[in-house]
Amino acid sequence: MKIKIDQDRCYMSGECYYNHPELFQRGEDGFPVVRTNDLEGDLKKHADEAMEVCPAAAILLED
Repeated sequence: MKIKIDQDRCYMSGECYYNHPELFQRGEDGFPVVRTNDLEGDLKKHADEAMEVCPAAAILLED
């Protein structure tokens, strides 16, 4: 499983890196950057939560 961020949709609200800093960080350009794609255990659940709360629906999970 891999986390992707659609930067065309993202409007940099920061919900992902504020709520899940174990998965995301703020990039120098303000866009979120994925910290890890090793989604074992609770990290898979956190990735699902981040995808659900993203106000721009810019977080995608791919197999």
